[in-house]
Amino acid sequence: STLDLGWGLGSVLVERLVRKTPLFAMVVGRVDPDEAYRRLAEYRFNVVVSDPFWLARLTEIARERGRPGPMKLLIGGGEGITARARAELESFWGALLCMTYASTEAATILAFECTHRAGYHVNEFDFCVEIVDADSEGYGEIVLTTVSRSVMPLVRYRTGDVARWLPEPCPCGLAFRRLSPLRGRLDEQVSCAWGNLHPEFFEPLLREVPGLASDWQVAVYERELTHVVQLRLEIDGDDAARERAVQSVLGALQRARPDAWLAYCQRLIDVEFAFFAPGTLRTSRKLLRLVDERQSGPPAWVAQAVQGIRPR
Repeated sequence: STLDLGWGLGSVLVERLVRKTPLFAMVVGRVDPDEAYRRLAEYRFNVVVSDPFWLARLTEIARERGRPGPMKLLIGGGEGITARARAELESFWGALLCMTYASTEAATILAFECTHRAGYHVNEFDFCVEIVDADSEGYGEIVLTTVSRSVMPLVRYRTGDVARWLPEPCPCGLAFRRLSPLRGRLDEQVSCAWGNLHPEFFEPLLREVPGLASDWQVAVYERELTHVVQLRLEIDGDDAARERAVQSVLGALQRARPDAWLAYCQRLIDVEFAFFAPGTLRTSRKLLRLVDERQSGPPAWVAQAVQGIRPR
């Protein structure tokens, strides 16, 4: 496990788990992926537990130097993952990536994916989970109550995460209720000319962008009286590669989000791109995928972009 050994409890939980198994394991905290790569083949690890962004960096290293050995399972935690990033990781390593959903306040895993990866099975031994203030699609805030904790119990604790219940039974047969993949956070929803935006809105727009790194961010700000959607993308390439990325996103917008495309064509909203070198967008453990900058304007660091493009 390379989950953080700082304020998070992920690696501590993994360490306690492996004590009860015959597995050979190392819980090392968030070491440099370069060092981890060198040790993967040496110790023949075939299960890795880590944050998705750490796995993404390890994968970049392995692509350059060669895959170090067969992998049986990848377990992710600490943040969500897009369908595109999951597909890339699974394709490269030849192993399933199963995600967990936890929080420091919960002090353990709140929910987890089985190998069918059809939603998060809720840990109903330890938590009573609710979805509150749901919209017409059933998406609302995840609220939890601890049921087995004797120290610092939580009653209807607001997580700020947004998901919905999945009513269908899981093929694995486990009876625990299932949460959908997280759609984002309450502070990652922005209302603008494209409706109520959330990070999931942009996933089909970015899925086919050639050379796109795993980290990206979208900001909504105002330029004079116009709402502007600024896509901040990490791409390792030249001007031509960045122009291909712009055309890929605009083409996907037209196909996948026709109402949004119409608003763009009617100049109700504008779109622009800011390109950054890989590994520069994330400055802390978690990267907000969608931010509202209409009051503050874009931060100063956006001016450090490798290139900015306004398609019109």
